Amino acid sequence: MNTHSAAADGRHDFDFLHGRWQVHNERLRQRLSGSDDWEIFHARQTCEPVLGGLGNVDAFLSDWHRPGMADTFQGMTLRLFNLEHRHWSIWWAGSHDGVLEPPVVGVFEQGVGRFNGELEHEGRPVQARFIWSDISANTAHWHQEFSADGGRTWETNWHMWMHRSDEHGRLLHEDATIELRQYRMNPGRRDDLIDLFEREFIESQEAVGMHVIGHFRDLDDADRYTWMRGFPNHALRAASLDAFYSGPTWLPHRDAANATLLDNDDVLMLKPARPGSGFAPAARARAAVGSREQSAEVVIAGLCALNAPAQDGFLARFEREFAPLLGEGGAQWLATYVDDASPNGYPRLPVREGEHLLVWFVRYPDEAAQREHAARLDTDPRWRAALAEALLGELKQAPQRLRLSPTARSELRA
Repeated sequence: MNTHSAAADGRHDFDFLHGRWQVHNERLRQRLSGSDDWEIFHARQTCEPVLGGLGNVDAFLSDWHRPGMADTFQGMTLRLFNLEHRHWSIWWAGSHDGVLEPPVVGVFEQGVGRFNGELEHEGRPVQARFIWSDISANTAHWHQEFSADGGRTWETNWHMWMHRSDEHGRLLHEDATIELRQYRMNPGRRDDLIDLFEREFIESQEAVGMHVIGHFRDLDDADRYTWMRGFPNHALRAASLDAFYSGPTWLPHRDAANATLLDNDDVLMLKPARPGSGFAPAARARAAVGSREQSAEVVIAGLCALNAPAQDGFLARFEREFAPLLGEGGAQWLATYVDDASPNGYPRLPVREGEHLLVWFVRYPDEAAQREHAARLDTDPRWRAALAEALLGELKQAPQRLRLSPTARSELRA
């Protein structure tokens, strides 16, 4: 078999799983009983290849206590690729009994792996199905289904949402598309949402494949809350949003969150203006839950509403004439984005569509530095000339500037 054939025969289908992962588990407490009572727990997993890549072994170390067991649960999986039949066999074992369960067998097709077998549940045989989906460089989703009626009906009883981590346990992200979300709050309720968000909605969103990039108080509007989250691609955006908003983490807090909101439909979907122009990885780990440390920094989000796509000319003008001036005065350049015109794959959450935009982000050490630079820009003849010329063609109006103060757990701070 030549190298190309070996690469295409399925033996590399599980290569994505090698490495370190943080795992968010949602496990049905009672199976095949009509229950909708899910328990949530977390785990760390490492996976290594064996047999020259024809298989792999993973170690699953959780913080979950199986009923009746004093120690936290550990699991392991052995996966082997059968060269003759070109399929995978998967065996699972747990620390509760130390026995390899019978295998499930299957293949990947169009990026989704389906593996079927027969297991035992509470002393009776059941058909079992493992499904791998929503796979990217840093995310993956596994779920398990059982059928007690010969495959006529199936019940999902376990989800594992996996997010790759580095050697220090920090999650790795790829933000090919981001949402810039501006919420109008009910008067006086912004800090209520911030407290809830920083306690319940950061790690839980990232667990199912998103990246919570930054969250802010608007310095010019006490009833506006602005935040951003990123996704590897649009298919995984839809999958991650559905996992979060239909899952057991969001539902207990939904009413409390919605009670703070007046309007949450001001959402821009953006993509990096050029390769490498998006946000860099955070310089430091996010502050711990419960942190109250406030930052003096100011982040400016500059929104340019355009008459045509930025790539038709304004992006080059912006980089040539505007960006050098915006980068003066102690400002740290953060990122440049343009509108992402891809269809909204999750219509349950509306986004603004049909708009041409360029959005830039810079950071200042404090509000005094930001105000001083803004005053100088407004009177700088170079800025005024560039703005006047752009308003004759590409720009619909003068750029809007959002002055944002990072909240205690915002990742987008120095």
